[in-house]
Amino acid sequence: MNHRCIVLTSCLAILILLATMGLSCGKGEEEEKATVTIGLISDLTGPAAPALIPISYALYDVVDYYNTEELIPGVEIKTATYDAKYDPSRDIPGWEWVRGKGAKLIYTPLPTTGESLKVFAQRDEVPIFCGTGTIPQLEPPAWNFCLSPNIGTILESFLGWLSEEDWDYSEGIPKIGSTGWQEPYALEINDAIRAYVQDHPGKFEYVAGLVAPMGTLTWSGEVERLKQCDYVVPPSTGLGTASFIQQFRNRGFTAKFIGAVAQLSFRGLVVDSVGYAAVDGMLCTCEQGWWTDSYPIMNLAKQLLYDNHPGEADDIVYSGAGYVVTIPLAFCVMEILKEAIDQVGVDNLDGQAIYDAAKTFRTTFEGYEEWNFTATKRYIQNHLGVYEWSAQQQDVVRAFADWVPFEAE
Repeated sequence: MNHRCIVLTSCLAILILLATMGLSCGKGEEEEKATVTIGLISDLTGPAAPALIPISYALYDVVDYYNTEELIPGVEIKTATYDAKYDPSRDIPGWEWVRGKGAKLIYTPLPTTGESLKVFAQRDEVPIFCGTGTIPQLEPPAWNFCLSPNIGTILESFLGWLSEEDWDYSEGIPKIGSTGWQEPYALEINDAIRAYVQDHPGKFEYVAGLVAPMGTLTWSGEVERLKQCDYVVPPSTGLGTASFIQQFRNRGFTAKFIGAVAQLSFRGLVVDSVGYAAVDGMLCTCEQGWWTDSYPIMNLAKQLLYDNHPGEADDIVYSGAGYVVTIPLAFCVMEILKEAIDQVGVDNLDGQAIYDAAKTFRTTFEGYEEWNFTATKRYIQNHLGVYEWSAQQQDVVRAFADWVPFEAE
């Protein structure tokens, strides 16, 4: 071995020794963090995956943000993710799997999952936080905490807003109807509209609430029944939404479409299928905010997206609401977890502590009205925003500056 090789070898040995010493010192000086696991049960490869994968990204990014910023001192949050494929038969195996990974709470965007696991949450005393509220989860109040109200509560306030702010009654009483696949969300929409019309005579004329078999993409009968409507709630299922709107407009019918976050979650698919002209003027509710809002929490959502997913960010924004509406909801879950740890300490953290913190949790993001749970109220939001699909702006924009309170409140 020549002199140069001996010198290089000696230098390398010294560097390795110093690095090892440095790592040893670092480990001795740095306090080891406790680990808390959140279980995520979602659809990563099934029919709802295009809308739900961005939701998973949002949860991961908020968890990473809390870890990086050390917002829960001495604690590292981890996630254990189970792909339920939007198949209810996989919900219980998913529950057992994430519980086996040590999950202290469960997050799911799937209302069907929240419903099917409600009894398990209460039995095992592990809270479920579901992105979408449904009556079986909300009533009676138990260990399910919904981050959005059920669609019936949303529609009650939205229809009131339409009657006061959107419709010109010099044109007569507006006719309203709805359609969708035969599943609980669409059925609740139909029931909610019918109930509102009955309880508020003179506001709307009810035409029909129609359901078709799951997977239906041909809507000739439904289009014919709803052709006289002034307002129509289209299906909320991506391809179902796009196919109905296209067939309705191809027949020359001009009703204004109305919807909620479900339709906004498939913005890209719908626009790619039918174009902005077909949905121009469509009004949708959203309780969390939209990409075009400038609230601090929405700005942070955009920052997290572009920092963490730069190659996919533009596509995720265009795809719809999934990522941006989940960010503030995930922050609420993390703050509830933080409060529970503050109250009992990480070593004593269990489902009961998280449940107790959730029941009294309240927060106000800048620009928003207060969100809160109570001992009996199991959805966190109290107001909705109204957004319009705009062909001129080629985007979805705020249609009404103020937050609209839920009439149920």
